[in-house]
Parts: sequence; structure tokens; C-alpha cells
Amino acid sequence: MKAVAIILAAGEARKMGYSKALIEHEGGKSFLQSLTSTFGKAGCSVIGVIGKDADAVRDQHPAIHLVENERWQDGQLGSVKAGLEAAFEDGADLVLIHPVDMPALRASTLKTLIKAMGDSVEAIRPEFESASGFPIILSRGAAERLRDRDSGETQLEGAVRGLQVRRIPVKDPGVVVNINTPETYERLFGSAPKLAPPPKRRGKKGESTTGSSASTGASAPMEASSEGMSGS
Repeated sequence: MKAVAIILAAGEARKMGYSKALIEHEGGKSFLQSLTSTFGKAGCSVIGVIGKDADAVRDQHPAIHLVENERWQDGQLGSVKAGLEAAFEDGADLVLIHPVDMPALRASTLKTLIKAMGDSVEAIRPEFESASGFPIILSRGAAERLRDRDSGETQLEGAVRGLQVRRIPVKDPGVVVNINTPETYERLFGSAPKLAPPPKRRGKKGESTTGSSASTGASAPMEASSEGMSGS
């Protein structure tokens, strides 16, 4: 059974000041890199859906399968459907949908959730202390219905209300921690939001071609706007 994770990373993220896919999580990894690693450890293939700042996100993540939602401003559900199309092309039996600004979940939690999917279950999602979280996991049939649905919804939460979603209690707070404001980031990491260092690329004689910030592991500070935020 092939599991494909769709990471939603197309939104504008005005409060953070730049695409959340590019923000440093920990260990020099961006939010998107960290999530890709976590889903990979759980046995999932990964597809990132990008939109705003697509070129910068591609440059930062050359090893990740990325698809672009050119109409990202129309709402989150468009990114979901773009990701679903790519997941189906990749032969997905299960699809896990997860926002890029929730990078703290554990691979062990993902393994538990995937194991909980049975033949008669069309969708599950984790909950922590009675609060619903992510990822939302869909069977192939449920994912196809979500892709084909044209209800006027623009957000994922509204679109999945028509599905039979089983909630699974977990002991992982990462399923509900949403790092979508500078204040939340600073509370968790002790500093203002900053960009992850650029990826190291092999140049001649194995030298890095990304400049001094990559070789030192330094992260550039990032200004954060006080404006509202659009969805991913």
C-alpha cells in the first residue's frame, strides 16, 4: 500500500514575511525539509504544493517533488487538488494532507495513523487533548471524491466535512502545533523567524557553490509583517 504525503506550502504567509516553506525549523532544515524527512521516515513519498515564491522554494528544495498551484490565491483547496492529481499519478493508495506550518509532528505518530487505516475507513485524522489535528489521511476513493467535488468550498476543512472522518487520539502535540505567526515562532525557538540556510550544491572539486552562508550554516534574519495571512 503506497502512502503519499501532500504538504501544502503555496500560501502567501504575510505575517511571517516570506513563504513558510523557507523558514528554518531546526538543524538548518526548513519547515518543508523537516516535514519531508519526517514523512519519509514513516515510509511516505512526499509531494510539496507551492505557489507564492515558487522559484525560491524550488531553489531551496531541489531534491523534493514539487508541483505548482498557479491559482494559489483562490484558496487552499486548489492546492489540495493539485497535490491529489500528482499523488494519483504517483500511484497513491493512501494520501496524507498536511500544512507546511505544522512541522513538529513525529514519524512514530504517522506510522500509528497509517496503521489505523483499514479497508472500511475512508478518512482519519489525529486529535490531541480533544483538538483535531493533521495530517488528514484519505483512502484512494475518498481522495478521488475530494478531488472531484465542486461544492464552492475553498478551504480543506470545509471540503472534508462530507467525508466520514474517524478521529484517532494521539500523544503527539505536534499534530496541533501551528507555527503561523512570528510570535508563535519566537515563543517556540527563542528568536524571530529566519530563513533556513541555502542548500549546499556540489561545485568543482566538491566545493559548495552557494556562498559563505551555506558553508557556515548561518541563517538570514527575516522581517515579519503584521498583516493577515492567507491559507496554504
